[in-house]
Amino acid sequence: MSIPSPLSLAERDRRWNLARELMRAEGLRALIVYGDREAAAPAGFSPDSYFSNDRPGSMVCFIDDDTPRVYTFASLMIADHIQAALRGDLQWIAPEQIHVGKTGRDVGAWLAQCGLDGARIGIIGLEPYPPFYFDGAMPARTMQGLAQALPKAEFLPVYRAFFKRASVKSEEELGLIRHAARIGEAMSETLRATAKPGASEADLVAAVVATCFSLGGYTAEVLLGSGPEYVGWGPPAWQYRAQSPRILREGDIVLSEIFALYGLMETQHQAAVAVGEVHPHILRAADVARACYDAGIVALRAGNTFGDLVDAMEAPLLASGGWHVHPLVHSINPYGPVGFGSAPGIESLPEAARYPQLRSLPTVGRELPLQPGMCFAFEPNCGFGRHLANIGGTVIVGEQGGIALNENSTRLMHADG
Repeated sequence: MSIPSPLSLAERDRRWNLARELMRAEGLRALIVYGDREAAAPAGFSPDSYFSNDRPGSMVCFIDDDTPRVYTFASLMIADHIQAALRGDLQWIAPEQIHVGKTGRDVGAWLAQCGLDGARIGIIGLEPYPPFYFDGAMPARTMQGLAQALPKAEFLPVYRAFFKRASVKSEEELGLIRHAARIGEAMSETLRATAKPGASEADLVAAVVATCFSLGGYTAEVLLGSGPEYVGWGPPAWQYRAQSPRILREGDIVLSEIFALYGLMETQHQAAVAVGEVHPHILRAADVARACYDAGIVALRAGNTFGDLVDAMEAPLLASGGWHVHPLVHSINPYGPVGFGSAPGIESLPEAARYPQLRSLPTVGRELPLQPGMCFAFEPNCGFGRHLANIGGTVIVGEQGGIALNENSTRLMHADG
């Protein structure tokens, strides 16, 4: 498997110019890009790394057309930066640009020193960022520190303006995404090959994660569940409750969501494996999910909106009378629009009646125009009774339709034997 070249300085300049064009369009003197802590795949919210091409967990600050400044959480990043220079790595950020002090107080003091109290300052990190941060990623204390240092400044959330620009990927970025998709293909095949009676869910997760790392990729988790019937969605329960991993049996369905990252570019793979003969409702649900996937491939083209895509993908689900538990589609690289559609959700199950407040999540971003180079995770899912199936993968918007980056997880896979 050939490895893409590191991102170039030309790509750095393209992204920095994107930030400056955003600032001009929004009438900003400064732009603050908040990055979440690392160690969460590898960070739940990492637009800072989009501009630094470095370790996640900093705030990147642009003023006018000046070179950006990076405020990191600790000197650990500086140690890594020194080591990277000693190795001869291609780095986007010079030592003079990096400061320890990832706080609103430190960043605000510098902006005030630069005469920006009273200026319009954009922030990436305040707006809702489903599914992780419905109240925004930036901590309240960070925002308070900025406001205290710059009491006359006007702070504006600008994530949507950032998304519209950053979601159309360059050829260098698409090369990283395609490589991540190849890693995800291998991870999905490992899941299929490992799923057999007598294996535990832990065996499956260990094998899938090992495949990713052995190919130089990164992943922090695998969403997975199994059983002759299954209605949940999330990490295996034994990862957060003290209980033994489930042992697979003949007739089980294994449902998963596999995340493969390379160079902080992500692909997602909805790998489903039938272990022996599964319930007919599972086979029917998988067929419906595939019909949703096919409709999405046709609709993911320039000239349509995200709402057009969601409508097309949920049409087979609505016609089937089935229900679904998670989105049909959402953007990646970066996250933004999320498409749940109007089909019934988990409230369709009689067991759901005992829960006092159960809400279906809305579709977000219906009005977004689709442009070639945008990246989406297709994850159509369908349930009949307590039998659920999901399939899907990563797809790029094309001029005439979607460009699929993987194949094996886009249909129900079958275990050996």
